[in-house]
Amino acid sequence: MDKKNKYFLAALWVWMFPAFIFGQIKNTESAFEDSNKSLNVFTGMGINIVRAADLVDYINTTAMFSQRVADWGTAVNFFGGAEMSINENWGVKIDYSYLFNSYAFIGTNNGTYELFYSVQAPSLLVQRVIKGNGFFIKFGAGGGPRFGYLQQKFSQYGTQTEYHARGLGVKCELVGQTAFDEHFFGYIGGGLNGEFIGELKNNSSSKSLDPSALSRNVTLNYFAAGLHLGVTYYF
Repeated sequence: MDKKNKYFLAALWVWMFPAFIFGQIKNTESAFEDSNKSLNVFTGMGINIVRAADLVDYINTTAMFSQRVADWGTAVNFFGGAEMSINENWGVKIDYSYLFNSYAFIGTNNGTYELFYSVQAPSLLVQRVIKGNGFFIKFGAGGGPRFGYLQQKFSQYGTQTEYHARGLGVKCELVGQTAFDEHFFGYIGGGLNGEFIGELKNNSSSKSLDPSALSRNVTLNYFAAGLHLGVTYYF
């Protein structure tokens, strides 16, 4: 993600966060007295700090010294899903997240590289639920399959190559939901993800992502920590 987009997203979050919290507190005061809700759907957007070690090592081995990137990058994700209560204290959650990021750098061969990667991450989580007067607090943990994609463009030869990887991931999260009215709730959460997605390979040629650049195959494994905002609708 380029610097202009990063600054824009950071400014957007700085503006949204206090407004979101103030609105939550204000509306919770007039919320209905008992949160007897058993089924909901939710959607939102998150900002994550991501440590994709193999991908960063690949970039820094390929790039000119002045073009090297930091170990941690910023990635955006969009998410949605549904939750259902099992009883007063426990629930289950089905979650889908689409995370993406991009890099552009000049290689040691003076060609320009553009890398874009994305991860589709469906998950099933078990939740510990705490109910209150117009709010929920939920601790969740689980995981699911992961589907990774990377596109690399190289200007010197005008080539564009796509790579895919599959694997498993685990996540844990803390989510708060507070009432706007009887059905609509705000959604704010934080989470940690460990993704073990495996080696990036081209589907048509079965070739790995330039294995000569590193002494190992390049995977899309990563660790991430994120903050997420959204809305929830309870039926």
